[in-house]
Amino acid sequence: MSTKRTMTLNLTAQEMAVLEQLAEKKDLSKTAVMKLALRLLQTIDVRVEPGKKLLVEDEATNEKSELVIL
Repeated sequence: MSTKRTMTLNLTAQEMAVLEQLAEKKDLSKTAVMKLALRLLQTIDVRVEPGKKLLVEDEATNEKSELVIL
């Protein structure tokens, strides 16, 4: 079992509001939302190599948008 470590995260009021809204919407704790966000960013980072694009498609309209991650 891996050792858990604690960190302090300072968020703006707006960032905290977003975190709280997502936690409520997804029925997760704020910690779980942050862990999910970390895993999502890691997955995107691994899959998007230089020269590749990440697209989001609206199935109803077939509209595609490129998602840019810095």
